[in-house]
Formats: sequence, structure tokens, C-alpha cells
Amino acid sequence: MLTVTAQRPLDLKRQLLVRVSLFALIVLLLGSSVTLLETRYRVRADIQRTGDVIRQLISAEINRNSQPYDRSLRDINVDLGLLEPIGNLLGFCISMTDIYAHVVEQRCFNNRTNPPQSLTALMRVVIGSDAAYHAGIGQYPGIAVGQLAVTPDYASEALQLTTKLGQLLALSILILLLSFFVYRPVRNALAPSQAILETLDRMDRGDLRARMPAFALIELSRISSGFNRLADRLQNTIRNQQRLAHRLLSVREEERQHLARELHDEFGQYLASLNAEAAFARELADEQLPDLRPCADAIARTSSHMMETLQQILHRLRPVGLEEFGLHSSLQQLLAGWNQRCREQTVFTLDVSGDADGMPDDINVSIYRIVQESLTNAIRHGMASAVEVRLQRHDNHLLLTINDNGRQAASRAPTPAMKKSGGFGLLGMEERVLALGGELSFHQNAGSGSSVKVRLPLPAGEEDQA
Repeated sequence: MLTVTAQRPLDLKRQLLVRVSLFALIVLLLGSSVTLLETRYRVRADIQRTGDVIRQLISAEINRNSQPYDRSLRDINVDLGLLEPIGNLLGFCISMTDIYAHVVEQRCFNNRTNPPQSLTALMRVVIGSDAAYHAGIGQYPGIAVGQLAVTPDYASEALQLTTKLGQLLALSILILLLSFFVYRPVRNALAPSQAILETLDRMDRGDLRARMPAFALIELSRISSGFNRLADRLQNTIRNQQRLAHRLLSVREEERQHLARELHDEFGQYLASLNAEAAFARELADEQLPDLRPCADAIARTSSHMMETLQQILHRLRPVGLEEFGLHSSLQQLLAGWNQRCREQTVFTLDVSGDADGMPDDINVSIYRIVQESLTNAIRHGMASAVEVRLQRHDNHLLLTINDNGRQAASRAPTPAMKKSGGFGLLGMEERVLALGGELSFHQNAGSGSSVKVRLPLPAGEEDQA
């Protein structure tokens, strides 16, 4: 079985900045580490080679300037100017002591500026305080007149290290600037994403007229064109479905009207005639044939029951007074009939805000049918003790809400029986709402019962209503 792993949301612009910034930081840290290690090993290696050369030069200078009987380094004039060329190339410090451990000369070369003490201390830690060259210097082979110590010039090395780290920092800043120049085209390319999201949000809210604008980026322009074509096809399909559903409902209502007229004109007349014949039979039975009276009474009761049943069927086929008195009065009559039949076991209330009259006939019939079916479901399937019908008319739409406190089926999801009850059910309600371009929702309440909500758009002007 193929499983799809949910992808985490990804902000491309943010990821680009974060990754480039991390890359610049890694370059800076890695370059700094390499520079520090290179400085440590270079200085420690150079100090040994440089110390040996300095020892030879100072020994040669002592041999030229010393007398046969000079035994101390203090008695010998040593010119350290010969170390200046080396000192200009390599930063180092020397310290010379005599045979009595007295400091005779202590000097650093190539130290033109003094960096902060913290930076110098850092260089001592990086290079190591044991990085030094120690050797004896003598007048003749085997005769030492002093000691020579050559150490790194930590201040000079600190300045060089600062220069190198500054170059690395400049390189990192250059990488960040490069990421900025890359970020701008990416940001400009992704700028239309907000328009795409707004269009999708409008489509999700049911606005089928939403279309994506044209984009400068070729890929997004193709996506926009493909989306708009699909949106046009979807809008045309839904429009055709609504037109077909509206036509089917119109045909159904016409058939209901025709059937109601036929039943009223034909079947009603026969029942009226049958009732009149039953009355004549009772009079004849009272005068001449008393044994015929029970049969005449049975025929009268049957015809009366059939007439009452016919009136109920006619009322369901075509609401009485809907065209003459309007939707508000028809709903009041419908709920009054339910209150009378239920005998206070179930209380039906109606709340209408706004002008519920003067709307197109198809909307009036649909609202009446939806309320009629919802009341039937609340009693038949939900065993509700209270049903509230609320109708609100706004400027451009009509909102119908039917709440009940049913304890059984109404507090659960719609069952197949509820969807097909009475030949109409929730399926018929959905068909009506779809034909009118509205929205139908069925919600379960937190405690018990259910709620049916219908939102129907109203025509924009009087010409559409006509």
C-alpha cells in the first residue's frame, strides 16, 4: 500500500536566506580555524629556523667586536641593526642575557603598532607560550658569553591574523551580498504566490469567477493559464448542472401542480359525489331500510377520511396560499399545523427577520419544501421536543437555519432513510439548493440534536426576480 508522507510547509525565500547565511558563517568559522592552525604551525616552525640564523649572525658579530679577554656579553658591543632586514620580513623578539643571567638586550622587530592586549593574549594561546628558541652564544667555540632567546612577536602576529580574519569576514559579507542579489530575483519570482493564494481562497469560498492574473515568469504564466482554463470549465459545468437541476425542479413542480389539479378536479369531485350519495343513503335508510344505515355511515366515514387524506396530499403537492399570501404566512401556517398535530409534545417556533415576501417563486417553494422536510425529519427520526426555524433575509442572500434537540437519529449523521424519506429527504434538499446556487450544511450539535443551514443567493435586481 502506497503511503504519502505529509510535507512540512517550506518558505523558499526564508530557506534561501538561512542556507546562504549558514554557508557564509561556515566559511567564516572554517576559514578562521584554518587560519589559526596555519598561523600556529607556521610560527612554531619559523621560530626555530629564524632563531638558528639569528644565533649565527649574533655570534659572528660578537667575534668581530670582542677582545681576547672579554668574558661577559656586557663588555662586547653587539650591533643588532643587522637583524632589521630579517625583522622586517619575520616578526620576532630576542632576549640576550650574560653568563650571570642579567638581561643585556631585549627587543622586538617589525612592531610598528600595538594591538589590544586581549588580541595579543589570544595569539599567545593560539601559538603557545612554549614556542621559543633558546641557544648559547659564545666568543669562541666552546666559550659561551651569554644566552639567546628568540620568541614570536605576538603583537605583530596578531596584526597579521587580524588582516587575514578581516579578509575572511569580507569574503563572508560578499557571499551574503551575493545571496541578496540572488534573493531579489527569487523574491520577485515568488511575489505572485500571494495572488495565487488569494485566488485559490476565493475559489474555496465558492467564488467561481476568481481568475489568476498574468505573470511575468513563464512557468507561473503557464500555471495561470492552465488554472484559468480549468476554472472556466468548472464554472461552465456547475452552471450547466444548476441549469439542469433548476429545470428538473421546475418540471417537478409543474407535475406537482398538474397532479394536484387533477386530484382536486377529478378525484375530489368523485369523493364529493360519493359523500352526497352516502348522505342520501342515510336518509333513505332512516325512512325505509334501517338495516342500510350502518353501511351508509361506513361509506360516509370512508369518504370523509379519503377527503381529508386528499387534502393532505394536495397540501404536500402544492402549498396552499404560498402564491397568494407569501412565504412568511405559509411558514406560519405550516408550523401552526405541526403544533396542532403534535399537541404540545413538540413545540415549533418561527423567527423571521427581514422581508420574507416578494422573492422569486422558485426560492419560496424551495424554502418551504426544505422547512417541510426538515420538520418531518426532526419528528420522525430525531424525536425532537423543540424545533426552531429561523429565516434571515440579507441584501444579497437568504439564510435559513433549522435547529432541533432530537435525541436519536437527528443527533447523528444523516442516515439513508433520512436522505430518502418521503420521496424527498436530504437528497432533494441538496438538489434544490444546488439548482439555486446555494449552500447546504448539516451539523451535529454539541449536546443533542442537529442543525440544518441553507444559504441561498438572492437576485440582484427586480428584473431577475420577475
